[in-house]
Amino acid sequence: MYRVVACFALALAPALQSQTISLSPCTIRGVEREVRCGVHQVFENRDAKSGRTIPIFVAVLPALESPAAPDPLFFLAGGPGQAATDLAGFASTAFAGVGRNRDIVLVDLPGTGRSGALSCRMFPTARDVAGDFYPIPQIRACRDSLSRGHDLKRYVTATLMDDLDEVRAALGYPRINIYGTSYGTRAALEYLRRHGDHVRTMALKAVVPPAMRGTMGYAQDTERSLHALFQACSSDPACSGAYPDLEAEFLEVLRRADQGALRGSVPDPAGGGTVELPLSRGLVASTILGLLQNSNSAVLLPLMVHRTFRGDTALLVEAIASYRRGLDAGIGFGMHLSVMCEDADRLNLAEAARNDRGTALGDYRVAQLVAACRTWGPIPRRTSTEPVRSAVPVLLVSGTLDP
Repeated sequence: MYRVVACFALALAPALQSQTISLSPCTIRGVEREVRCGVHQVFENRDAKSGRTIPIFVAVLPALESPAAPDPLFFLAGGPGQAATDLAGFASTAFAGVGRNRDIVLVDLPGTGRSGALSCRMFPTARDVAGDFYPIPQIRACRDSLSRGHDLKRYVTATLMDDLDEVRAALGYPRINIYGTSYGTRAALEYLRRHGDHVRTMALKAVVPPAMRGTMGYAQDTERSLHALFQACSSDPACSGAYPDLEAEFLEVLRRADQGALRGSVPDPAGGGTVELPLSRGLVASTILGLLQNSNSAVLLPLMVHRTFRGDTALLVEAIASYRRGLDAGIGFGMHLSVMCEDADRLNLAEAARNDRGTALGDYRVAQLVAACRTWGPIPRRTSTEPVRSAVPVLLVSGTLDP
């Protein structure tokens, strides 16, 4: 349905740099309108402009009306490690108005989706599902497997945004509008920093600023969102009537998890059936962080906490298993770890332990990422942590309840 052009020889370097993308009709799950897809090759080593190449998959939803505006909407996904085309259905619906007179462009960044996804399963067994967020044995195996055919140091935001600009040029768009969500906002800001002349406007949702230090803010942000949720429940007659002691029940759930007294029947992805396993505090709190990131799942938290407090962990286990299955299915963990570990030099475990004491999450996600990056290996910093200064109009949207 789309043409893939493989370019590996050094002699093809000039042609590769000046190539245009050949788009052909294709089908993307969740999209019922016309879509045209193609592949653009970029060098893995952008500095050398030679050697191995990476195929970047592009899906374009052409404007429904003619003539189309010259500046399309580029959609940047989150994660890091999520493929933009996995959100094509959302993009088509949410930006239906934009799509009337502008192309909507979805680019799977290198290492995600159909752009040579650096996929590794992190949670293949029940014990993994109920285990560490970054399981070291799987990360080691992922690193060893992927590094045979990829330079893992190149999958960082600055390089990925240079790739994106090359795609823009190959599609023939002089300027673009960008929508980014979560990690996609940091990527968009880096694109603005490096290629601002090609940006008309940007809209950024759930903003991740360049100054954010990996997972260092997760515990405090989760705590703030939790207390906002508790407050919202106490202010709502139906919620407060059903769960009058929600915060106290939540603290008791965490206490049981700390003591190893919280257990659940965890589904085993490998062999089917379930395995009775302890549910650690880090596992519980990290899952709640994930649930808080989506209003549809956040509203279920009062019921889940209450049932868990009453001794029924089925809803909690279902949330844990669903969350981690989603990560395995939807995140290119190789790209994810390279992006996250670019921040390894800014992680401070002692600071996290001190500042996050008494929070639900504590220093769990910082400690997990520190250990993961030690295993993944050093990723030299190429992405700036300085604020972005630009005259381009940028809309920033961050929700009060969103951690």
